[in-house]
Amino acid sequence: MIVMIKKQRIIIIAIICTISTVLMTIPISSISINDTPFIKSKNINPITGHLDIIEMIQKVNKSKLSKHIQTIQDFGPHPTGSEELELLGNYIFNELAKTDLPVEYIDWKDKKDTGKNIVATLQGIGKTDGIIIVCAHYDSTIISPGADDDGSGVSIILMLAEIMSNYSFNSTIKFILFSGEEQGLLGSSFYAENARKNNKNIIGVLALDKVGYAVTADEGRKILHHSNEESDWMVDISTEVASNYYDYIKLEVISRSEDTDSDHISFVNEGFHGTDFIRYAINPYYHTSEDIIEHMNLTYLTKVCNLTVATLSKMAGLNPVINSDDLKIIMKGRILGKPSQIYIKVENKKSDLDTANVTINISLTHIFRNKFVESTKKHYNIPCSWYLTKEIKDNFEFLIGGRKFTRGLFRFEIIVQGINDDIHLYKKQVTYGWIFNKFRVIMLPRL
Repeated sequence: MIVMIKKQRIIIIAIICTISTVLMTIPISSISINDTPFIKSKNINPITGHLDIIEMIQKVNKSKLSKHIQTIQDFGPHPTGSEELELLGNYIFNELAKTDLPVEYIDWKDKKDTGKNIVATLQGIGKTDGIIIVCAHYDSTIISPGADDDGSGVSIILMLAEIMSNYSFNSTIKFILFSGEEQGLLGSSFYAENARKNNKNIIGVLALDKVGYAVTADEGRKILHHSNEESDWMVDISTEVASNYYDYIKLEVISRSEDTDSDHISFVNEGFHGTDFIRYAINPYYHTSEDIIEHMNLTYLTKVCNLTVATLSKMAGLNPVINSDDLKIIMKGRILGKPSQIYIKVENKKSDLDTANVTINISLTHIFRNKFVESTKKHYNIPCSWYLTKEIKDNFEFLIGGRKFTRGLFRFEIIVQGINDDIHLYKKQVTYGWIFNKFRVIMLPRL
């Protein structure tokens, strides 16, 4: 026991000696983020930035959407676990493969139920690992051919993959068809749980569920966008593009509270942001044997597809004014707080073009104790964890000083994530440091 204690002391003394050679701060690097009201750049040509979105909308083909739905209906009822769903899955897989995107089956199991999710991936060109998911479910109830629920969503996913695969986006887009939805969101729950366990940076999830039915002119002009408060930024985006491209979309987005009956909620339950589009009208053929293409409104379905391609393009960062590389983070630790013990700066290198709307997460965590570093003030402790929402023009500075800290080795992490029109921004930066004698903070070189 005494020998082990001596060894630990030798290791700690060696670390302190190494650190003491660096008495002033060592700078770190850069980051990016996500969340705030829309800021339109005054220096950007409003037409130039949107030509690709208009072009994509014009490539939406109502006849192809109709063909996909008719094919889905022709398989008859296709509940999870049936041979019909297996055959429909093959059709979907082959249609996605035609886009030259990588496509994969992901098997899932839940007690007595098993199934397959189908995933096509359009890799983002940004240097971050941000992911946007657009999804629908391809299973139906045991009695329904599932034209509107959810052949409508499946047909749009296939159209989106075909069109958007020819363009580049800052963030990765995953086009996902889930099974097991009618049994309780089984396929999406499996996928979302694994995404959380593997620390996937899923920025937002948009589900398409029952989006092909409208009878009156008023119903044909509106779409419901369900969201919880944390995911409202996605509704802001769909509302903005519906307004900016109204001549091409001709839909009004109606905001509604959280819908707990579609696949996006599996991601919300795992801590991600998620919303869904649902048709404005009430469909009397829902979950019946008469959920067929003859009762659908394909013009309305096409409008929803137009809205979705524009919304996804904004979320994934098509032709972004600012990208993650344009944000730089500087992190410093100083001895005895001159002018502060810890200094953070986030710079916007394209401040002449646009502001950066971001959230900034800052945390200091003790490595061996697995808890936040605490600063003490008389009779209470304050955890060193901060969450900020900022619109950065030139730069933003955050200084910490005049504090006593709990001593030891710590992990210093900053996550900058974009919001609203800057949703595609994301950077994470980590370094390590040493706090000794309560007031002294020294940073180690970033690993």
